[in-house]
Amino acid sequence: DEVMQVTPLDGPFGAAISGIDLAAGASDATMRALIGLLHEHQALVILGQKLGKAEFLRFGKSWGDPIFFAKKSDTLGDFPEIIRISNETSTPERYRDGAIHWHSDNSYEDEPASVTMLCCLETPEAQDQGWTCLASTVLAHDALPDGKKQQIAGMTALHCLGGSPELPDEKIPIFPEAIARHGITRHPRVMPHPVTGRKALFTSGTAFGIEGMEIEEGRAFIAPLRAHIVAPQFVMSYKVISREVLLWDNFQTLHTATPIEYS
Repeated sequence: DEVMQVTPLDGPFGAAISGIDLAAGASDATMRALIGLLHEHQALVILGQKLGKAEFLRFGKSWGDPIFFAKKSDTLGDFPEIIRISNETSTPERYRDGAIHWHSDNSYEDEPASVTMLCCLETPEAQDQGWTCLASTVLAHDALPDGKKQQIAGMTALHCLGGSPELPDEKIPIFPEAIARHGITRHPRVMPHPVTGRKALFTSGTAFGIEGMEIEEGRAFIAPLRAHIVAPQFVMSYKVISREVLLWDNFQTLHTATPIEYS
């Protein structure tokens, strides 16, 4: 039987998991434990794995229905549910570094992605490259003054792909063709977690306005809340290495990549 060990990561949230073999197939009990741990810790890194594409997809499907990525050339042929992230010289720069802004995945759609998972095959040796940074939208909400919590409790935010006001040193990629395809969607400004009910600031890199406000007024309201979420006390960073699987709860976190050079 598997004996799972749980070790807190450095930072305000997150945990490392050891003692399980995902390639062999996670039992129902193991999956229930992992789901509970993710909701508790917001992000997990599962150590010491050796997953082929089929095993990784099987693990992903045990969390829910995979999302099919719109850009087919970035998916893996026989496994269209898996997105390939690469710094090969054939990768356009906007896709190589397209995740270098604070966001949660698919927040521009009516049904956002609940969990994102990254299976590392190879990572840059340079110490300053290949990190994933995560910010807790739950801890950020908890830290707001009561008056601000009451003010935003009933608000609805307008979302579109790449729509949020940018933070300093942030460049949110704008792909007009994708914006036209996905359009505008609405989400509560404060999103109760669909499982735990815990409240979080749902802003991502896509919230561009507040229902009932003029666009510029809404953007001016959103900008300081985005900055608040990524304050150092709510942020952890992890450099995933080969044979590790990193996953996070999009209803409790924002994430960003760090810049990477071409291979």
